[in-house]
Amino acid sequence: MNETDGNARLSLALEVDGLEKSYYNPGREPFHAVCGISFSIAPGECFGLLGPNGAGKSTSMNCIVGFYPTTRGNVRLMGVDVHADPKRARLHLGVCSQDDTLDTDFTVFDQMVLYATYFGIRRGEGEARAAELLRRFGLESKASEPVEALSGGLRRRLQVARSLVADPKVLVLDEPTTGLDPDARHIVWDIIRGFREAGGAVLLSTHYMEEAQRLCDRIAILHRGHILDCASPQTLIDRHIGTQMIDEELRPGVKWKRPPNVEDVFLKLTGKHLEDDEREGE
Repeated sequence: MNETDGNARLSLALEVDGLEKSYYNPGREPFHAVCGISFSIAPGECFGLLGPNGAGKSTSMNCIVGFYPTTRGNVRLMGVDVHADPKRARLHLGVCSQDDTLDTDFTVFDQMVLYATYFGIRRGEGEARAAELLRRFGLESKASEPVEALSGGLRRRLQVARSLVADPKVLVLDEPTTGLDPDARHIVWDIIRGFREAGGAVLLSTHYMEEAQRLCDRIAILHRGHILDCASPQTLIDRHIGTQMIDEELRPGVKWKRPPNVEDVFLKLTGKHLEDDEREGE
């Protein structure tokens, strides 16, 4: 690797190169969940993985953060190999997984402070960060309540807040707004924007077209473990759709034009709506 390549690599917050994840069962054909995907994210950028359940989003993210071993490929976080040196890599990382990983043995506030200690943050500093994040996420009034007493939406909000307590350089969010009401969803969106503006890098998976189009600088459309295309939302629209779409109204023969969106791109590339694939994955 020459000096130019090295400097370019150091300028990347996250680099994924040829990532594959396969599952092998005796007597069966291997299942290839992720099929050699590659992308990189710069500081201050939000990169989206758009696709339905079963597309490989969560598996990709679990490999990227080091929760799953990879079959092939490399992942570097702030220049650190995630699988060769996971402890050092994760010091830069904030993760909100799709599954609920909250510890129900603690109050909301103590959950945040305990999580901060995993990153070597002293208790006083952890308490200050926890209090500020609970305020920003509208959870201040719930600070002394046990985690198990929270509704599903509030638990999801707490999980996103917890991912920020160690002041990470890279934030990995797997379906972060699933189960949230519109107001809570906008709170999360605003915090993601603020994180980016402060120089943080975001890897966001979602099956919400509007969320991807609003937040992401670039989007990779993931389908059956493959990236079908990757570009900015508008570039994807221009490349695959054009300037307008024609839809049919409920009455036969009545048509109207509308601006195209990223879901139209997904339909063009995969032959399915996101909602259709979502129902198939249930």
